Amino acid sequence: MTGAGELTAGDEIQNELAEERGEAELLLRAVLDHLPISVARYDREGVFTFQDGKGLGVVGMKPGQLVGANVLDLYADHEEAVEDLRRGLAGEASHQIYEAHGVVFESWQVPVRDQRGQPDGLITVTLDATEASQRERELQIQIDRIEKQQRVIRDLSTPIIEVWDKVLTLPMVGVVDSLRISEVMDSLLDAIVNKDARFAILDLTGVDAVDTGTAGYLIEMINAIRLLGAEGIITGIRSNVAQTMIALGLDLSSVTTVGNLRAGLKLCMRRMAAAGERGGVAPAVK
Repeated sequence: MTGAGELTAGDEIQNELAEERGEAELLLRAVLDHLPISVARYDREGVFTFQDGKGLGVVGMKPGQLVGANVLDLYADHEEAVEDLRRGLAGEASHQIYEAHGVVFESWQVPVRDQRGQPDGLITVTLDATEASQRERELQIQIDRIEKQQRVIRDLSTPIIEVWDKVLTLPMVGVVDSLRISEVMDSLLDAIVNKDARFAILDLTGVDAVDTGTAGYLIEMINAIRLLGAEGIITGIRSNVAQTMIALGLDLSSVTTVGNLRAGLKLCMRRMAAAGERGGVAPAVK
């Protein structure tokens, strides 16, 4: 037995639970009053039993304004929203981002279950994500602008020039990496087809260095040019680039290479003249 004023073990447990509930309510109140969110609780029929949060002000509502109303009736004209709510009331959690009244909302649906594990209503937490969405759009615009500028720079640094009838040249400058060479390959092959080119000269005079994958890509490019019925010629290989290719053990025996662009152009003219093709009369290139 316990004396008057003494707490039993059960009383202590109840007090601890009450303190925990009070702490949880305090935290929830702080969140609802200071963050741009709204929280709603619905019974199993979809009737509001709780509605609160600073975020309600964004759409001109007050806490508890819709308590007693049925959310399915309120959104009857919005089939997609009603379908999402029905799934939530049936026990399916979900997450949506949508725009309404010029505001971007991010919403989470959290099903409630009874002691038997059966659906017993729904809780929705909705966040005003307008500012975050705007920052994301601005960031994407900046990224798109940078990527566009990079494409322009790459195009300017690797122009495809028709230096003579049926002769294309691709002067490359700076450091050539695998990404750049793969993009150039697509552009060059398209140009060969569109202009019915007979020769494509890859001029590496301005290339300072190549990575390990690039040298292999150059060989692949020459092979691809050959498959289109044209001939690929590499000109202006610097000594350090040549050493890289040798170190990689690349077989260049099937690739035509000459010292510079002038020599490459003269070679094309001679071969076209020998084949009796139009444009094969070599200009006075010294």
